[in-house]
Amino acid sequence: MEQTVRARGIVKPAPNALLRVGFPMPKDVSRRIGFLSVVEGDVVKASDVLAELDHEDLQASLRQLTAEAQFVERQLDALRALEPSDVRAGEAALAEAKAQMDFAQRNMDRLDPLFKQSIAPQQTWDAAVNDLAVAKARHARAEITLENVRARYRTDIATAEAKLAPARASIGSIEVQIRWSVLRSPIDGQVFAVHQRQGELTSNQPQSPVVTLLDPDGLQLHMYVDEADFSRIQIGQRAGFRLDAHPDKTLAGKIVRILPQPMLQENVVYYLAVVDVDADQKSLLRSEMTALAYVQLDAREGVLRLPLSAVKSRSDGWYVLRINAGVTIETPVQIGWRDETSVEIREGLKEGDTVLRAP
Repeated sequence: MEQTVRARGIVKPAPNALLRVGFPMPKDVSRRIGFLSVVEGDVVKASDVLAELDHEDLQASLRQLTAEAQFVERQLDALRALEPSDVRAGEAALAEAKAQMDFAQRNMDRLDPLFKQSIAPQQTWDAAVNDLAVAKARHARAEITLENVRARYRTDIATAEAKLAPARASIGSIEVQIRWSVLRSPIDGQVFAVHQRQGELTSNQPQSPVVTLLDPDGLQLHMYVDEADFSRIQIGQRAGFRLDAHPDKTLAGKIVRILPQPMLQENVVYYLAVVDVDADQKSLLRSEMTALAYVQLDAREGVLRLPLSAVKSRSDGWYVLRINAGVTIETPVQIGWRDETSVEIREGLKEGDTVLRAP
């Protein structure tokens, strides 16, 4: 004989089993749903497309920005390709000017003592002075020219890079918005509810998801335990139950949570016990299925028992109508466990005795 707590139950999603998903759009932006691929009950895999927004304007902006960025990139590539050759040309011109200046300086150094001794004529001296001055001027001009080349390329490259950076940032932003325009399932699950339809405007408001997904592994059994049995159940106890949808199967699980808040239904107080169903049986569950559940508290073997209708009560205890040699005798008994149909007889009868049921 088993001592059990019985309760009706309903299959419910766990708090984290329902996932409301929508488009992660920028604030205060609304777009029209151009494509919706699911309806309630559809089974989806992670990354499956659920819906898609109209985003032709974003595609057009992306093409324009991409073309502009590519033009700037070509300019930047050209500058970077030309810079080394132009700098080398400037450096060569500077080296040539320096060689001419050094030659003019050496010529001047040779003429200087000869001119002071009046050996070199004035005209030769004047020509040497002029050649040195011209060589120094050309050297200075070559230095300035080289620095200008370097400065121009630095400026032009920096300007092109400054144009390219925001263009790339804008491209990245639009690409993100386009990705946001495609709503994909984050989990393997089932479409529990569809809140918006194709052609409707959607936004990023938290109260406006497009669909709600159900994680089938997150379904649990909610047992509504009568207050008279509340003290007899505990977290960790095993519970069995039968679903109306699968009357030939007995499912099982473990009590994982007992809620302290009472619920009043038809003037009866119930407490909610949550049962986590065994993993290999969760595929049989569907939300809102009804069940008859029980928690086995104890069991006894070899119990002497009678139908409930055969045991009667009076002021001094319990008795049965035992038949002995054709005579009906009121026989006191001591009872033990009871369930919906029978009662344990601890004393007063033995196996094989005949008793009357209530008429």
